[in-house]
This record gives sequence, structure tokens and C-alpha cells, in this order.
Amino acid sequence: MTRIFFHAALAVPLAFCVACAGPQKHVPATAGPVPVSTAVVPYEVAALDEAVVVAGDGQRETLQVSLEGDLLLGESSRRVKGMSSGEFEALVRKSFPHARSVEIREFRTNRVTVLGEVFHQIHTDLGDGPMRVMDAVASANGFTPLANRRRVKLVRQNAGRIAVYELDLREMMKGRGLGQNLLLKPGDVITVPRNFL
Repeated sequence: MTRIFFHAALAVPLAFCVACAGPQKHVPATAGPVPVSTAVVPYEVAALDEAVVVAGDGQRETLQVSLEGDLLLGESSRRVKGMSSGEFEALVRKSFPHARSVEIREFRTNRVTVLGEVFHQIHTDLGDGPMRVMDAVASANGFTPLANRRRVKLVRQNAGRIAVYELDLREMMKGRGLGQNLLLKPGDVITVPRNFL
């Protein structure tokens, strides 16, 4: 479960500013990689998302979207799957006109996915504790002989913001660029491309 912030568009230029800050800024060699691409896509309400309503007296009520995409408001059910965050919040506020706030939480599976040139493409659970990129690759029984370890992609999506990181895991396996061994978050997808000779 992750909290949705609707200022995602403001976060996109921050990665760019690090690259254009000029020679006075020094980024350590072990710092994590900057996304090679980012995109902001409109967020749409999905199954199991939640709206947390805080009443004037501070009491909280959590409403969850059903697997079918409906939300129970009072005695009636409304189809909310596919709504924008603004439409969803307006609908909830209409049913709770005296609410102090309405917070929308995006449901995120607690899994990461490893695809491409690994011996076993997997979905693995993060429930057993923190996991890094190389831990996930190891869970997939490692790279195949055809794997391009220099251009491994990590795709991360959160509340409509999609960031793609390109990781040089070959360098990391030589003990350099250890900051590329990123700590994984729920929903991350790692793709290991084929090395075309």
C-alpha cells in the first residue's frame, strides 16, 4: 500500500537538475542511478485502492474499491474503476460533505518481477525483508549466458509516475558502481535484455 501524492509532475525535473547542476556539484560514485526516462501518466482508480476519510472530529474511515471496481457509499454502490483521482475524491466528498480530508491510497502488490535473460522469470515477494536488484536476479537463478548485464532495466511506477533506470550490473559485479544495486519497491519490474553479438 503506498500513499498517492498528486505533485508527481514536480518530481520529474529534480532528476534533470542533478545532471545539469554544473561542475560545482559532486555526486559520489556510489550514488544511485538517475532515471534514463520518466513519464507522468494520468492515474486511474483500480481494484483494491482505498479512500481514507478523516471526519471533523478526527475519526478515520477507510473505504476500499472491490475487486470488481465498485465502491460502497452508504447503501449504494458506485462503479469507480477507471476514474481519475479528482473524480474519485469528489465522489467520496459528496458522500462525506463534512470530512476534514480525503486521502487516496493506491494498492500495490508486495511483489517484484524479474523478466528476460534470467534462468527463471519470476514474481517474488518482498514480505521477507528488504531486497536489492541483485537479490532479485539471484532469486531468478542468475543471468543466462546471453544476458546483457550492462543494460538491465528497472521500471518503477508510483501514482502515475513511471521511471526507467538503466543499470550496469556488470560493473557492479566487478565491485564498481555499487550504488546501482537499488533497494527494490513493491511493483518494480526488472528486465534483463539479450546481448546481441
